[in-house]
Amino acid sequence: MLPNKKALDLIKIYMEKDFTSKNLKELTKKLIELDLLVKTEDNTFTVRSDDPEELMHSRVGALKEGIEKFAVPSNVTEIKNPKILDLCSGMGYNAVSALHYNINSEIDMVEYSKEMLFLSLALDIPMNEHLIIKNAIFEFFKGNGNQKIRIFNEDARFTLLRKDLKKYDCVFHDAFSPLNDPVLYTVEFLKLIYENMADSGVLISYSSSIPFRSALVECGFIISEGPSVGRKRGATLAYKNPNELQKKEIKRIPESDERLIALSGVGIPFYDKNLNLNSSEIIKNREVDRENLKNLLGDKYYSTTKIKSGKIDEKLLNIQKENLNSSEIIKKMKKIYLQN
Repeated sequence: MLPNKKALDLIKIYMEKDFTSKNLKELTKKLIELDLLVKTEDNTFTVRSDDPEELMHSRVGALKEGIEKFAVPSNVTEIKNPKILDLCSGMGYNAVSALHYNINSEIDMVEYSKEMLFLSLALDIPMNEHLIIKNAIFEFFKGNGNQKIRIFNEDARFTLLRKDLKKYDCVFHDAFSPLNDPVLYTVEFLKLIYENMADSGVLISYSSSIPFRSALVECGFIISEGPSVGRKRGATLAYKNPNELQKKEIKRIPESDERLIALSGVGIPFYDKNLNLNSSEIIKNREVDRENLKNLLGDKYYSTTKIKSGKIDEKLLNIQKENLNSSEIIKKMKKIYLQN
């Protein structure tokens, strides 16, 4: 899912003009008139996607998502001088929310679209901290740096290979849907995140997709069910090495999801060995991996329907009754299943 092309084209026109209040207000007015900039239920705005029926944020609120899906679950208020990696920053809602809950946050914003960054200058997010983000974006367009709010306008895979990254306490992973655009959901990319996190760091994503959660487990994360905001399924929290407080907050994901990750072809994660494949190539390779697993298991292969309904070996089901977190359960189930 990408921002609407008509919206991007219009924003590009205004990026060539002076960054005056008049021009920025004119831009938002035109976007609203064309129904490309849409007010959500919390009175903040989002952009239509390339699918005109879909928005870039949930209709319950663009700012509400930033607060309830990212800032609050990250416990950023409890961290002294938190270092935050804000992937796919867009218009800056997540970064603004983090600053609102902890003004001492140091944030690395990664956004591929200059147009989305520019649009933030034209918005009025109802938090004073938006002024800090606006200033950082304005300086970025002038070619100046900002050590507290750094902006990387590039493919996030390049960003994670930089040598000047911080050890992040929180990673806001707000990329597009993994089933459509898995580039930032591969095992290799998530391993880079893992390596660049503080010991008790947490990754947060709105996505609860099976291959994504499977990749997180493979990378060594302890996964946890997160809050549901504007969606039926919960978000995903993934801890590197949870401290005592975080351990108390870890919540198992649905049991059917644990089984799917451990036992099914659906649980095969995405891979991008050299961090240079496009979405189509990554998706195609995963289909090959799924077929290989099916051939490897032969008669032992369980259908997705059987796995979801729990019609599998009792020995595997009993693992889910043990006092373990979801990552431990998944690893144990997978090991026993592949050994038999």
